[in-house]
Amino acid sequence: MAHIITVYAKYVITICLYLFLGVSLLALPKNNVKKQKKYAAAQSVFLFLMQFSAYITIVIRTRMIQYLLFYLFLQILTLLLPEIFAYLYPGISKVLLNQMSLLIAVGMILMTRLDMDKAIRQLVIAAISFVISMCIPALICHFRFLSKCGILYAVFGIVVLMTVLVLGQVTNGSRITFTIAGITFQPSELIKITYLFFLASFLAKSSSFLRVFLTGILAAMHVLALVFSKDLGSALIYFAAFILLVTIASHRFVYLFLGAGAGSFACVAAYEIFTHVRVRVLAWKDPWSFIDAQGYQITQSLFAMSRGGLWGLGIGKGTPQDIPFVETDFIFAAMTEEMGILFSAGVIAVCLLCFLNMIKLAGTISDGFYKYLAAGTAMLYIFQIFLTVGGGTKFIPLTGVTLPFISYGGSSIMTSIFMFAVIQGIYTLRFQEGERIAKERKNIQKTASENEAEG
Repeated sequence: MAHIITVYAKYVITICLYLFLGVSLLALPKNNVKKQKKYAAAQSVFLFLMQFSAYITIVIRTRMIQYLLFYLFLQILTLLLPEIFAYLYPGISKVLLNQMSLLIAVGMILMTRLDMDKAIRQLVIAAISFVISMCIPALICHFRFLSKCGILYAVFGIVVLMTVLVLGQVTNGSRITFTIAGITFQPSELIKITYLFFLASFLAKSSSFLRVFLTGILAAMHVLALVFSKDLGSALIYFAAFILLVTIASHRFVYLFLGAGAGSFACVAAYEIFTHVRVRVLAWKDPWSFIDAQGYQITQSLFAMSRGGLWGLGIGKGTPQDIPFVETDFIFAAMTEEMGILFSAGVIAVCLLCFLNMIKLAGTISDGFYKYLAAGTAMLYIFQIFLTVGGGTKFIPLTGVTLPFISYGGSSIMTSIFMFAVIQGIYTLRFQEGERIAKERKNIQKTASENEAEG
């Protein structure tokens, strides 16, 4: 019986993912929060079944009951806490919240398989971040002056990144981390949020050339601080978010072409200046000629994905430990090897649906600040996914950035949860505005009826 469960569980996991994906697609055109509730309920069922199938496989294979306790806490994080979130804020998108929970669950399943100690740390940080994030929609709705503090966001971000440049610790050749009270974190991850607030605030006021130029100067200071810290992956994400958001705000594609040109020039310059960039490009161009050296990581990643096939080898049957930094840079390869190409494609599809939900939200908001905040978050999120998946599959050179919610990294998962909470705050703001307008219309109709009755 145990053998049958472990053999067929991988099919159940993938099928549950695609049922979850199908429900998410059906919910995409629905704007009404009440209409989305039945779809969100179905999502929760499939998410529960997917996690149950994965952890019953892990427990049977390892014969270690402690994984059940971890599974219990994961269910609380991905199923109970979202219900509390939705109860506190009736106007949020429960569908998007469930999509985030699924991505967190996938990451936890992979981390449980790779390193239990890291999985526990990741779960604790995710749970704390989720609880803290419940305050963010309230801040978005009640402190409307946040849209007026663009220069403060910019100065804060620049000062923090410059401080890391001077005083930060070197990790894997880049000066990107701080350690306080034994806790190591990466400030460039958290500064993504203030950076988006700064861009949205500046561009909401005007999209004139002068305004774009001033915004570009301040954005460039963020990017240069990251470049000098050798955090080139984050620098590329910051730069792309600026270019894409300016293009959206101004409706001028010339900025996109100028940004592409400037980015290409910067990539060539980075290739000439930084040794590790040349190594990554060399590994991307011809990893097979350097399979025992520069090309070892990417070739092991490609081997792992090819072994997985459509349905994967099954949880616990792969050899992800053969890939250096598998829990961060190459988590997509580990997922594809053991859970299959179909599963990995489904996860990418869920990420794309998250992006589409954010873009759709941006299109329904009239206030420029919140519109650009939602659009900027969407652009930054999807571009980071492109860099991670593209690097791990040899589509582009490796950039060393994490896959949101799935890769190991406390700062990364905390920032991702907070960013999605900001989006939920904008959903709540839109819901409250709709409720207010509906109430005003009802009062007007009531007054009109009373006047007719008196007449």
